[in-house]
Amino acid sequence: MRYIFSILFSTILLSNLQAQNKITGKLIDEKQKIQKLATVLLLKSSDSSLVKSTLTNESAIFSFNEIGNGSYLIFANGMGYQKSYTPITINGKDQNMENITLKIEAVNLGEVTVVSRKPFLEQRADKLVVNVEGSATAAGSNALEVLQKVPGVIVRNEQVTLAGKSNVNIMINGKSSQYTDINQVLATTSASNIEKIELISNPGARYDAAGGAIINIILKKNADLGTNGTVSLANGMGLYKKDGNPIDRNFYRFTPYVSINHRKGKVNVYGNINFFHRNLYSYNEYERVIPPSRFLQSKYEPNERNSSSYRAGVDYYADDKNTFGFLYRGYSLGSLEEAVNNTQQFNSNTGALISTFQTLNNNHIKRNNQAGNVNWKHSFDSTGKELNVDLDYSNYQLNNTNDIQNIVSSGASTKSTQSINNPVQFTVLKIDYSHPINKDTKFELGSKLSFATIDNAIVFKNGDVVDPRRSTNFQYKENINAVYSSFMKKLGGWEINAGLRVEQTIATGDSMQVQVLNRNYIQLFPSFFLTRTIDKNISTVFQYSKRVNRPSYQQQNPFIEYADSLTYSKGNPLIRPEMLDAYKIGLTYQNQPFFSISYNKTNDVIFNSAPKQDGNQTFVTPENLGTYENVTFELNFPLNFGKKISGYGGNHLIYNHYKADYLGGVYDNAKWNWQAYWQVAYKPKPTWSIEISGFYTTKFLQEFLTINPLGSLNLAIQKTFWDKKGKLTLNFNDVLFTEKSTAMIDYQYINIKAREMEESRNVRLAFTYTFGNQKLKEIRSRESASDAESNRVKSN
Repeated sequence: MRYIFSILFSTILLSNLQAQNKITGKLIDEKQKIQKLATVLLLKSSDSSLVKSTLTNESAIFSFNEIGNGSYLIFANGMGYQKSYTPITINGKDQNMENITLKIEAVNLGEVTVVSRKPFLEQRADKLVVNVEGSATAAGSNALEVLQKVPGVIVRNEQVTLAGKSNVNIMINGKSSQYTDINQVLATTSASNIEKIELISNPGARYDAAGGAIINIILKKNADLGTNGTVSLANGMGLYKKDGNPIDRNFYRFTPYVSINHRKGKVNVYGNINFFHRNLYSYNEYERVIPPSRFLQSKYEPNERNSSSYRAGVDYYADDKNTFGFLYRGYSLGSLEEAVNNTQQFNSNTGALISTFQTLNNNHIKRNNQAGNVNWKHSFDSTGKELNVDLDYSNYQLNNTNDIQNIVSSGASTKSTQSINNPVQFTVLKIDYSHPINKDTKFELGSKLSFATIDNAIVFKNGDVVDPRRSTNFQYKENINAVYSSFMKKLGGWEINAGLRVEQTIATGDSMQVQVLNRNYIQLFPSFFLTRTIDKNISTVFQYSKRVNRPSYQQQNPFIEYADSLTYSKGNPLIRPEMLDAYKIGLTYQNQPFFSISYNKTNDVIFNSAPKQDGNQTFVTPENLGTYENVTFELNFPLNFGKKISGYGGNHLIYNHYKADYLGGVYDNAKWNWQAYWQVAYKPKPTWSIEISGFYTTKFLQEFLTINPLGSLNLAIQKTFWDKKGKLTLNFNDVLFTEKSTAMIDYQYINIKAREMEESRNVRLAFTYTFGNQKLKEIRSRESASDAESNRVKSN
């Protein structure tokens, strides 16, 4: 690793200092009239990012001082004139430009309305981009609910699958969240803060090797100059028959969100805060056959959550080459889950009732995270040669207290308490260097060091007496060292991107002072992407990457966590990482995804919920059981009719195949399933929009579960006003209440049927208002260092 850092810092020290030059010019129109107080911007040629801005003076003259060598564009604009772009190259001397002439913009008399709108789907070389900003069906939602409207994504019990693959790494702004539990973060992040979602089937070497496909949620960015922000307020209510079986009351949500950004001179200050109050429910029914008994169990779990997330930072633009930043962020969640479990035990042969009992489980949940990040960005020149350094420190605190009471039919009861204390700390250093060789060739190099310490303590009490068999303390330490390089080249109609990432993992685990885990290994992760442009409309892509899915810290924790008297989960400290090879070929039309085929094979696949029997109790534990193959055919098409109706539709044909040696037999199960998804918007007027969206999937396979068909239909009506700064949206979700699932497991002596539903049908009213300057350069969107580590901290 010292050699890696020597290369990176030597690059900085040996880089030539660039001369500082001056650019001056004058702005006139076609009639030689001078243009006073007109906007002039200096942009980088490589990516059109803003370097400096100014106004012409009373003599229509503008100037830029202290400009480094490189290629630039001079952007000039005046009211009633066409935009002008003038290329200029600085090479060691001042530049006095010839007059820039603005052309008068042609105007046709009469009313003309021009609307520019991003397509909902955009296929790029390495990812699919879903532009959700402005979608009426997203208003008033949280990020988890927005994901339900993304093609191929299914959210079930707050678990996300993409085209049949459950090993999905969810990132926010290029990082896997700085918070404790990514599902909790998504459930408490306002959709009004989301710009777009990227689906990255095969991540390249720049990304951490952990995880399979990536879903990257891009939050909205504020303008870079002046003051601006967003205020959003949403309320919602569930729509159910309140007949007490099982739903006995209304469920509400209240979600205010505020963000603000201010830049003056060299200092940019920004921040946002999101509060989320929501009560919701889940209802589950299970039928278990454990000869000679059959158990019928129902579980009703209302849940009240109060959470807040906040983010504040400052960027200091020291000069044209150096930017320093500090970011502070936090997250807090308090939740009370009051589960009522009713169980009936029958004779499986005669059907006679043997006994009944009830389990009350009140789960008090607290989650807190405080984190800080310092960063430095150095631009060597205007060609895009850059160095980024990030240092992160994160501290989490996860606490659960379960008060469990078992009541038999006679009225007798027993009480127990389970307390979980789980502090987690990360320290991560990340360095990335980008070196464009020319406009068609680019080289990247980077490294990362991460250190994690996790202390998992559980105390189980029967009454007031500690049960040592069910209490434990598991301490886990992990160090991951990584280095990567990638090379990108455009050659004619071809674009090649190849990379290699090397990661060393050092991990130890101690349970009750006894070492149960000691690992030290190195892994290689190659990636390769090839794009071929056939003509101006059609392109083909080929992608390959090797990935690893490391078990979460809680999966390796050997403690037992009880849901009720018949059901519990148990960690596995000896579980190994699973390895994935991912391939994809595709065809695009006008950069829209049209057709693709992907193949993924996972070895040492982790079955997260491998079922087992312990007497009359059923428990699940993570296990490395065998192999998993996934094949996906994807076909997308536009749904555009005239000028007022636009949208898309699509299909996935998915094949899942699991093969594993388990419970004395061979689990060899495969199944095809079909997914359909759609979103259509009708705009009767420029300020009105009506959207219909939804999905449907046939019966599919997930580990040992066979899940029956499910789907959802959503409707939204949106009105914009105040020059599009105000937006009011009425949203109906899961209108037909079909987002309910039934599933079964039938393997060896495990025989379980399940029916599950949750608070999915609701109506929401959301208001959003943006203020300030929304038209200038965006703030820089940075990745912090602790990306993949945070995503492995699970609360459930």
